[in-house]
Amino acid sequence: MRKALTVSAIAVVASMAIAAPATAFAADASPSPSASASATPGTKDAAKSDSSDKAKADVAVVSTPKDPTGYKAGEQVRFQVETSGDAKVSGSSDALSGISVKKVGTGTYEGTGTVKSGYGIGTAHLQVTADYGDTGAQGSATFLVNTDGTKPKPDPSKASLSLSTDGGKVGDKVSVTVKDAGSDSVATVKSDAFGGTVKLERDPQHEGTWHGTATVADSAKSGYYRVDALLDGKVVDSAKFGVQGTEAPVVGKSSIAVNPGSGKAGDKIALTVDAPSINPKSNVSVDSKAFGKVSLTLGKDGKWHGTATVANVQLGRYDVNSSTGSKTVFTVTKSGAVKPLKPSDHKTPHGSVNTGMAPADV
Repeated sequence: MRKALTVSAIAVVASMAIAAPATAFAADASPSPSASASATPGTKDAAKSDSSDKAKADVAVVSTPKDPTGYKAGEQVRFQVETSGDAKVSGSSDALSGISVKKVGTGTYEGTGTVKSGYGIGTAHLQVTADYGDTGAQGSATFLVNTDGTKPKPDPSKASLSLSTDGGKVGDKVSVTVKDAGSDSVATVKSDAFGGTVKLERDPQHEGTWHGTATVADSAKSGYYRVDALLDGKVVDSAKFGVQGTEAPVVGKSSIAVNPGSGKAGDKIALTVDAPSINPKSNVSVDSKAFGKVSLTLGKDGKWHGTATVANVQLGRYDVNSSTGSKTVFTVTKSGAVKPLKPSDHKTPHGSVNTGMAPADV
């Protein structure tokens, strides 16, 4: 009987020894959700899904439109995003352009966007995305837009000046046009070529367009002048205008080049006249007995160019003159053919001539 009690006592002690650790293990593991889930291959995925449910991207528009009917074109919309932690936050909207988002605190982001022109009237939608790397979340907000009747703010840098011609002589009429994106400005042009300021009239059929007529002033000398277009007194564009004055061409203000500087009959030579003080509309020519008169054409480099053919003339140096007043010399080095003498140029020698023959018998 005593022996039986001993065996029973040993069994009870053994069972307590085994049960105590098991109870402690269960107490430590009970807070973990994985401990309550069955040990299956999907346990980790289920845990990740639980954490993704906590990801958020709560967005709210925090700015107020100036007009109660909605934001106008060019107006800025500000919004705030609350996340559950650090994330890469971005936004998109069919009514906004230039959307940018920046972090301002832990889990707090602020963004801005500019209302596009031509969107119309209605409720616009803003959608944001918070990318946490292993998961993501989205949020959305709405705001009123009313862009009907609104126009982009005039940009003076886009104003343009155009002239009906880039040059003229004293007394010539020049049509002037100034265009701008706005419609509330006063447009004028100013240039010494026109004797000062020229007022322009608004085009009633084309908004933001002005026209006028300028006259080349009597006081304008030959040369190039700057023409400024002004909107409300501010220069917004400029052009170059050439004037052919009434004064005679001044030698030294132009130059002429002949290439090559010498040649024989039949050779082609290049002619170039550089005359920056001469009106681009002028007819420039070069004349010489070596090749006749040649009309030149104004090139993109601002110089007049042409080609001449050396005539069948006698050897020697010939003057080359341009209509702008400059001159140079061209040398004919060899004739292409011998020109026969005119009968009037024949000369009969006077006195006896020694022919080398013996005298005749008397």
